[in-house]
Amino acid sequence: MSDILLTNGQIINVEQMKIFEGSILIEDDRIKSINPPNSEIPSSCEIIDLKGKFVSPGFIESHLHIESSMMPPLQFCSIAVQHGTTTMAVDPHEITNVAGKKAIKVWIEQAKLVPLDMYIGIPSCVPATHMEHSGATITPEDIKELILDDYVYGLGEMMNFPGIIYNIGDARDKVEIAYQAEKLIDGHCPGVRGEELEKYISNGHLDEKVRIMNDHESTSADEVIEKLNKGMFIALRYGSATQDLNNILPELIKKNINLDHCSLCSDDLAPSDLLKDGHIDRIIRRTAQLFQKHAGDDLNTATIKAIRLATFNAGNYLQKFLSLTNRPPIGRIKPSFSANLIILDNLSEVSVYSVFHRGKLVFERGKIVPKITSYNYGSLLKSMNLSKSLSAKDFRIPYTGFENSIKVHTIGVTPISLITKHLIEELPVKKKEEKMFIEPDLSRDILKIAVFERHHGTGNHGIGFIKGIGIKDGAIASTVAHDNHNLIIVGTSDELMADLGNFLREKGGGMAILYKNKYTYLPLQIGGLMSTETIEEIVSKYNAIKEVARKMGCSEQNIFMTLSFMALAVIPALKITDIGLVDVEAFKLIDLIVK
Repeated sequence: MSDILLTNGQIINVEQMKIFEGSILIEDDRIKSINPPNSEIPSSCEIIDLKGKFVSPGFIESHLHIESSMMPPLQFCSIAVQHGTTTMAVDPHEITNVAGKKAIKVWIEQAKLVPLDMYIGIPSCVPATHMEHSGATITPEDIKELILDDYVYGLGEMMNFPGIIYNIGDARDKVEIAYQAEKLIDGHCPGVRGEELEKYISNGHLDEKVRIMNDHESTSADEVIEKLNKGMFIALRYGSATQDLNNILPELIKKNINLDHCSLCSDDLAPSDLLKDGHIDRIIRRTAQLFQKHAGDDLNTATIKAIRLATFNAGNYLQKFLSLTNRPPIGRIKPSFSANLIILDNLSEVSVYSVFHRGKLVFERGKIVPKITSYNYGSLLKSMNLSKSLSAKDFRIPYTGFENSIKVHTIGVTPISLITKHLIEELPVKKKEEKMFIEPDLSRDILKIAVFERHHGTGNHGIGFIKGIGIKDGAIASTVAHDNHNLIIVGTSDELMADLGNFLREKGGGMAILYKNKYTYLPLQIGGLMSTETIEEIVSKYNAIKEVARKMGCSEQNIFMTLSFMALAVIPALKITDIGLVDVEAFKLIDLIVK
């Protein structure tokens, strides 16, 4: 393979925060040298004249659940690379909750096929808590088996922070396995402060050693500053569901906080956002706007600062893993570093012209260069395993008292947030078929919500109430329900909810609406989480189903995103799983009726 010389480029030096003219000599998969303009051209090398375009290190995604895009890795990466992404740290937590170890092995197989560097974190919390049933369990023994793989960067986000802090279950054992293997360990500790944070970071040892190494769940600058001071890296999140970057970065700028241990991440990225706005380039543009507004930087300075977060800083965090696997370092344009390079038309729009991955041209002028391999997802298909067809009776909540109304714990939807309210609402008790049942109150926007176990056919299900969805008639259902990904349904009547649940049971998973006797459906054939269709087809069907939801009166901009987090029993305050209502702050199951 001949060397490649990129000439006449405006090279972005993210280490020194400046731009200079020069050429870059690539030898195999690495940068061999950086040369000033008009240097002697080596013989027998391919010359590419950049004609004054900018050259940046490849963008790095610090933390992502690919499944949120409704695409598997091959399809996602073929789009992400067009936006300058050359490295991703992904946590297949969602599909692993459905399919277990075989899902992780599929991700590892696909990491060898994608046109960028995709590294995998072994999901640490499958199931996420003891208060739900998932499709699989990842044990310490599974982690020991997988942790040494060259495509495994370490342990995925340790969401079970109570397990670490209070030494419950095997959470600490899982962290110790990854720590002894000298791999990275991702964190997830929203709102954890003080001595509890020290316990979490040190995995209970309180010896000032940083074992759990990063966090992407902070919601305030003060929380970020404390975690930085205690030795953690912080991934500033700007995803589709949550965009804490907007709140945190301005305050960090105002307080003149050193950002060297901060990077950028999506966490969850909807297919419509990926198609319309891009991947890490999307976050860089937003970050640059914040630097311009709050630091008073000019456009070039602001953009270089943003690019530094997504390259230099993220590369430094991943270096521990890369050195273990004898891979070249990433995140800088420097001799001996990986030749992961992006050619940008301009800095104002961070417009990607071409991308080099490990010294090979993988994207140019709107076209992917390497052929994307097809893949047989047979082992991850047909994931719907309900014990039986659903009926209206499965959704009824019996009551044996004598009151005409009763107070119940109710989930309160918080707009554009994963956090819910823990409400106490008084609901009517009505007679049906000679029995008394607790009923919703549509006049106050209080509906029933149900979660049915769909992996093992146990028949397990939890029923509760939710306020703030907004629909006046119909039902909405999905098999995307973090983190267990059981079948979640909300609706205005037991009959409609049962009919829609049976529809998804027959279809094999996805997102669906039943409104005015018509089904609207987005198929998600792979584990009930991802589609085999193109991103354009996914976005079209996703938009169509969200539009129907709006006609139903949904108050949320994306009801399916909102619904998907109603079963997430690690984000406060009140959630529901197939076992029942979860008081997340108390970390326990509670009865529906207020005692």
